[in-house]
Amino acid sequence: MTTLPPVREQDRPLQNDVRRLGAMLGDAIGELAGPDVFRDVEQLRRLCQGRRRGEASTEDVVALVRSWSLPRAEAVVRAFSHYFGLVNTAEQTHRVRRRLAWQRDDADPQRGSLEATIHELRTDQGVSAEALARAVARLDLRPVYTAHPTESQRRTTKDKLAAIHHLLLERDGAQTTAAREALDAEARMHIAALWQSDELRHRRPTVIEEVRSLLNVFDEVLFDAAPAVLAELRRVLTEQGVDLGRHAPLRFGSWMGGDRDGNPFVTPRVTLETARLMKERVLGRYLEAVAEITPWLSQSTKRIVVLPALLDSLERDGRRLPAIKERNAVRNRFEPYRLKLAFIEGRLRATLENVGAGARLDTPGRPGGGDASAAYATPHEFLADLQLMASSLRSHGAGSTADGVLQPLIDRVRVFGFHLAALDIRQHAAKHEAALVEVLTVAGVLPSKEAWDALSGDEQDELLLTELDARRPLLGPGAELSAETKEVVELFEVVAQVQAECGPEAITTCIISMATARRDLLAVLLFAREAGLVGFRGGEWFARIDVAPLFETRDDLLGAPAVMTALWGDPRYRRHVDARGGVQEVMIGYSDSAKDAGILAATWRLYRAQEDLTAAAQEAGVALRLFHGRGGTVSRGGGPSHRAILAQPPGSVAGRIKITEQGEIIQFKYGLPDIARRTLEVTLSAVLSHEFLDWRDDVPADDRARYAETMDGLAHTAWRTFRERIYEDDGLFDYFMAVTPLEELAVLPIGSRPAYRSGSAKGIGSLRAIPWVFGWTQSRHALPGWLGVGTALAGYLDEHGDAGLAHLREMAERWPFFSTLLENVEMVCAKADLDIAAHYVRTLSATGSGKQDAERILELFTAEFERTVDALERILGFERLLDRSPVLRRSIDLRNPYVDALSFLQVELLRRRRGGAEDPGVLDAILRSINGVAAGMRNTG
Repeated sequence: MTTLPPVREQDRPLQNDVRRLGAMLGDAIGELAGPDVFRDVEQLRRLCQGRRRGEASTEDVVALVRSWSLPRAEAVVRAFSHYFGLVNTAEQTHRVRRRLAWQRDDADPQRGSLEATIHELRTDQGVSAEALARAVARLDLRPVYTAHPTESQRRTTKDKLAAIHHLLLERDGAQTTAAREALDAEARMHIAALWQSDELRHRRPTVIEEVRSLLNVFDEVLFDAAPAVLAELRRVLTEQGVDLGRHAPLRFGSWMGGDRDGNPFVTPRVTLETARLMKERVLGRYLEAVAEITPWLSQSTKRIVVLPALLDSLERDGRRLPAIKERNAVRNRFEPYRLKLAFIEGRLRATLENVGAGARLDTPGRPGGGDASAAYATPHEFLADLQLMASSLRSHGAGSTADGVLQPLIDRVRVFGFHLAALDIRQHAAKHEAALVEVLTVAGVLPSKEAWDALSGDEQDELLLTELDARRPLLGPGAELSAETKEVVELFEVVAQVQAECGPEAITTCIISMATARRDLLAVLLFAREAGLVGFRGGEWFARIDVAPLFETRDDLLGAPAVMTALWGDPRYRRHVDARGGVQEVMIGYSDSAKDAGILAATWRLYRAQEDLTAAAQEAGVALRLFHGRGGTVSRGGGPSHRAILAQPPGSVAGRIKITEQGEIIQFKYGLPDIARRTLEVTLSAVLSHEFLDWRDDVPADDRARYAETMDGLAHTAWRTFRERIYEDDGLFDYFMAVTPLEELAVLPIGSRPAYRSGSAKGIGSLRAIPWVFGWTQSRHALPGWLGVGTALAGYLDEHGDAGLAHLREMAERWPFFSTLLENVEMVCAKADLDIAAHYVRTLSATGSGKQDAERILELFTAEFERTVDALERILGFERLLDRSPVLRRSIDLRNPYVDALSFLQVELLRRRRGGAEDPGVLDAILRSINGVAAGMRNTG
């Protein structure tokens, strides 16, 4: 029987919001869908709650949902799905509410905030102001947003839920009953509109539509959140005697429009259009900002004296833009700042009008109607104008205006430039290699494609390094290439074009998926050289792009340090790193490593790879920037970012980190302004703290060696278990296809990318990590987050007895990596439900031998899950999963019966479809149930 943890007094408003919104939804259903639908919703809800309490059976629930017609089943699915949308909104609102409570004058700084972190470093850790200043100068956080197919919520739904969020916050401050009732009436209106809207997409979004969706996040949230976070950092540092200066330790990146690994819809043309869209959007926001600040800068030369440099700049601007000078000659005659802003506006408009002028590809360009001579050539010119104004304001005592009016715009320009977000280019190593072999053959470097395969790996590397030294291009005009190779060549030409149009920061990195060897990086350098992105100039090597390998599988992570050490030791590659400021970016993949080896083995291999890469980089004198390819779920590197960063190996962050933010996580962490600010703040705090916190200081070297040896053994056992259960069991793929809605998920139009890496091959190996995790989450197994852990831990405890238990408890107490790993697995186990999973199996698996095989696999999984929970209980000392996190435990307990309702409905709908139901509405209803379960679990892929 489920016993809910008590509600904390500070969480009463959340409880009240959930009840009120749930009642409003019930009223809307009864009024708009009819009392019969509302009655069935309530009956299913009570049965699922009773089942959790032991007062009703699975058979009772199944009998009810099987009795419903398709329209009734779909209506009930929609009811529970909308409920979770409202609950999630209430929880996000409460996060904002609690953040505001922490910001009261009489409250201590919120844990993880910049204020709390820097105070702790200075006071508790004894970090000097000088050391803090050095660390802040290195601080470099780069969230990178990706469009992997895990975001299932339509824009129209998000907008209505966002409106309800604002109403809930406004209600907190309402002083009268009448005001609260008016707000409630507006909330009812939005809930009714939700019920009468179609929450399901009926076609996949295009890549450009995904880009536009991300641009909305920048427009509505990040464009304001970034300067707010920098202002807070500046304030806290100033209190500690540290000057942030002109450093902006925050940049944003995107894979939308640049990530072509397995996505045939991301073409060079799409990449170019994406970069132009981002430039247009950020220039438009700058124009809005200039209009907003103009009224504040009315200072008159009859009252103040401005810097001579400002007057000189006005003279230059007047010659550059005579029409603006004439138009403002009288109005702003004595208002130099407003006149300067008028010129800035004119230059920004000219810059905007020239976006896309002179397009070289067969790509629609812009008219280019602006005055090119008036346009800003770089964002640095724009920034210089703003900084000059700020200096002049400070010179006559208007520093508060400079700080309050101009500084936010200055910070925006430092963060967003003219590119908004750096667009990463990603492609599979095999695609690069196939194209390069063809180019080398056409160029006569190789006599045939077969000649490449005949070379050893070292010989291939030497050939590419030799070609890098050559001063001649490989391809002449009109070279005949296959369409696939031509697209690779054109991509690098587009990178050069984007940099020319939008600035060198617009595209800075080419990421190589499934990198395994030196030639994977060298191939990219050769294509970059052909496009003029790298090469010799005046006898010196120049480079305008980083080459970043993505090591993804267990074996590739194991070999990564040797690959990079060999490259760094070769002067022909090392000159490239030196030309990029001595920084080498290396990406490590959580998704495919976990799908390849299981959560425990992959997490440990990722940790060791970071340790070894960090040591190798230090030995080579290279500044390493690790790019963490994390997903939304624990099995794909998800979980709280703050704790995850603090658990990384000491020295591996060194103030620099890139992190992917994927799918529904973007909405969860950046969908609302206050939450986005909190996300950015705690992540910056973690990166800063990591430099000064080293768990090894309090743990002798012999103990650390024992911990690593223990982890080696645990990881090997977990890996073998995972491989046996997933890759060596002939029945596993059929089981997965039968008991998860993968077939239906493949047609769910929530992302532009296909579910499989290759269009025809169907199997565990070709299946992408995201639908792999999504499918197991939908069927409530959640096994990517725990499979193999139980056998590893239980085996160790059985072998070593009480001494082994004491040892693992010691590791969990002293080692952040190990405690974070166990707690993440605990959270996944709390969300999993093997009883519901068994219902999927017994209803949906094939008859005869197929069903027997499915029952066998389910029995193995159930035993492994129970071993995992039991081992975690013994090591972490809890009586019930998550009992040390009562807020999360209560949230899961409250959600579970409602998720159960959707799961039972989903199974019934899948049974009907696979039983031959031809009504297309069945598939629609299944897709709605997938959205609902995703919202209820707060995890997709």
